[in-house]
Amino acid sequence: MEQNKQNKKMTSCVCAKCQKPWRKSNSPAVCPVCNQVSFAIAVPEESVAAMKKQWQDPEYRAKMRAARKKQGQDLGYQTRLSAAMKKLWKDPEYQAKMSAARKERWQDPEYRAKVSAAHSK
Repeated sequence: MEQNKQNKKMTSCVCAKCQKPWRKSNSPAVCPVCNQVSFAIAVPEESVAAMKKQWQDPEYRAKMRAARKKQGQDLGYQTRLSAAMKKLWKDPEYQAKMSAARKERWQDPEYRAKVSAAHSK
């Protein structure tokens, strides 16, 4: 019971390996901080509030956008990400998990409407 209350307060994510803030994700990807393939894990609401406040700062936003853009243009990063994803998709368990998640996502009428509207544009 106590664990359920604690889980409800967890709303955002951090890298499972380096513990740095990361986007919410159910699938592994290359962490933008430690460059390791990792799952994101949940973090407390207080941390989420602090991160949101930090992102309200225009200087911080500009700095992070520039860093993300630079990272996306880095051929080494792209190569590591590609290799990591190819390795993951060779795993039958991972394929089944991702397939089930996609099928579940498409059952949501809101998601279908959102995708349909995006494609219509």
